[in-house]
Amino acid sequence: MLKSGFTRTGAILVFLIPAVALSADAVTLKIIMQELRDNTMEIADGLLTDDLDRVVAGATGISNHPQISPEQVQLVAAELGSEMPAFKQLDTQVHDLSIEIRNAATAGDSGAASSSFQQMIDGCLGCHRTYKARVAAVLNPDAGLQ
Repeated sequence: MLKSGFTRTGAILVFLIPAVALSADAVTLKIIMQELRDNTMEIADGLLTDDLDRVVAGATGISNHPQISPEQVQLVAAELGSEMPAFKQLDTQVHDLSIEIRNAATAGDSGAASSSFQQMIDGCLGCHRTYKARVAAVLNPDAGLQ
């Protein structure tokens, strides 16, 4: 019986592994942005409740987020042209600030984490105000941000 159960489990894994690999490859900018929103809310909630472990978790999620596909990068770069370095700079700023938030929270410094969080939000909003509509339009002109 044990062998039979193991065999079924092994067979299930063989079928699931390609599906998991396919899903990882299919990560879109929209999915990444939704996850970043969730991470941002986790940081905010952690700061509001003095739960620095939540702040660390949210900031880590932001600093380690998946990258968009090369195809989507090419579409965005073609749309933004000479503005692409400024777009990338905002992405780098948010990434670096998420690391500062994580480090401050790990050190128990909620004031520094809060200050870096505000700067990160400013970076997010600046990018969204400047680029969101154009990026959404180029990635999926019929359905919005993809």
